[in-house]
Amino acid sequence: MELKPQFREFLTSIRPTDKQKEDWRTGSSTLRTRLANDEELGPQIVATFLQGSVRRATAIRPHGDKRPDVDVVVVTNIDPTKTTPDKAMNRFIPFLDKFYKDKWRPQGRSFGIEMSYVDIDLVVTALPPDQQSRNLMENLYRSQSVSSLSTLDEQPDWRLNQNWVPRDLNSLNAQFGQPLVEDAPASEWKPNPLFLPDRDVGTWGRTHPLAQIQWTAAKNRACNGHYVDIVRSLKWWRQTNTESLPKYPKGYPLEHMIGYSVQDSVPSVASGLVQVLEQMTEQWALAAEIGPVPTLSDHGVPEHNVLKRLSSEDFKAFHKAVGNAASIARDALDSDDAQESGKLWQRLFGSRFPLPGPNGGDRVGFTQPSRPAEPKDARFA
Repeated sequence: MELKPQFREFLTSIRPTDKQKEDWRTGSSTLRTRLANDEELGPQIVATFLQGSVRRATAIRPHGDKRPDVDVVVVTNIDPTKTTPDKAMNRFIPFLDKFYKDKWRPQGRSFGIEMSYVDIDLVVTALPPDQQSRNLMENLYRSQSVSSLSTLDEQPDWRLNQNWVPRDLNSLNAQFGQPLVEDAPASEWKPNPLFLPDRDVGTWGRTHPLAQIQWTAAKNRACNGHYVDIVRSLKWWRQTNTESLPKYPKGYPLEHMIGYSVQDSVPSVASGLVQVLEQMTEQWALAAEIGPVPTLSDHGVPEHNVLKRLSSEDFKAFHKAVGNAASIARDALDSDDAQESGKLWQRLFGSRFPLPGPNGGDRVGFTQPSRPAEPKDARFA
């Protein structure tokens, strides 16, 4: 059974709480305001925006007392052809010492900021070095389409277009569920990724978080709004079954694998989960048996293999676990008994997945009442 009421309750229980959402909004907004107003850094900053699972609406509720985390991208006018990664990153150290003393740490391609209520990854980037690309992308990065704090499920009409504005400003169109604009042509923005300083290797690499956000939004629309919930569900399965699963893949590589496997037009979360798990099992069976680990290109930077760091051992163990999960999910979906189906879904997702009541499940239609209705008062007689 699809158990749509139970999946709605389950998904509500694994999404970040309102308090957690408020925490990452507060932490990221404070950081972005401080950066914009900083005397030294402010003139070098073109824009800041949110990326990662929070922005893509694929984040799940942290386990236990773990803090929510959010990624903040800083787009600068630093010239990557004239400035080394070390020098570019070092420009931010006085700022971090001033506002986040003893709370930040350097990372290979970002800064980690640990606060009492939220963890922030500060990702420093630079616009493309050629002036034409810079001029084109500056307008996009400064638009509300990029700077918005809203996640993709909060703004389902979102489009990657500098003319897009939040839905509450499009009241007439919002009433009819129609966006004012569609995504800008890919030819205008996709060939112009940002540059990311990598201190570990001493070079600048290419990164395109906007491409990942745009791809996710388009895929979610193509999947009837179920894609982000399928991702959340499988991330929860991954988190719930940590002891029986290899350490990797997780996070974005897992999300990318799901996106690679899910078909458009899935009718429900339950059926989408079965399709994804079975597709993963089938399409990667040979790779799991004889290798190598599949190559999956990043949506924005095709030369980047998202699974580059996934070992053959972890991939084989993950593929086996996916196959087992696919069998359980198929049995759960095909079962005509609501209780049996619910218990099978619970095997995948743990106790957060609620069992149907005595008359629960996907049953629809008229049920013969046991006795005539008895009006409580005669006010409308």
